[in-house]
Amino acid sequence: MAQEIQRQLEECEVKTRELEERGVAVEKALRGESSGANRDEADLMGDWFSMVHEKNALVRWEQELLVRAKELELEDRHVRLEHELRHRMALSEEEKSREDIDREGTILAEMLSILEQKDALVTMLEEDRQRYMEEDRDLESVMLRKGLQLSPLRRETGV
Repeated sequence: MAQEIQRQLEECEVKTRELEERGVAVEKALRGESSGANRDEADLMGDWFSMVHEKNALVRWEQELLVRAKELELEDRHVRLEHELRHRMALSEEEKSREDIDREGTILAEMLSILEQKDALVTMLEEDRQRYMEEDRDLESVMLRKGLQLSPLRRETGV
């Protein structure tokens, strides 16, 4: 799973670079500095707004991947702590030192902290999704006022 996230992050980076190159070309055309300057300004503006939308989607995808990577890291740490706690709790009370008992408490506290961090990540993702939908509506509204259509993004590949 971590390798898949890393692969997707790399894919996101490649798409971002490609998008930036396309964006530079459109900006030059809008300023009349390239061969694309022959295109209609409305078409160029439509392309530019679509690229802004795509860039936003790429940034969001990257953020989501980073959150998923953090969740995996937290889950891995939780599993290791759980294993250690089970091992320690298998000992009889007579076999445990004060340090063992203290360590059990520390493990439980860290496990609780991990659960709270995971909950915070889920909450953050949901808040982000709500904000993204609002931002998309705002961008689409601006584009429609300018008579431009927003091209749909392909979500299955992240963009």
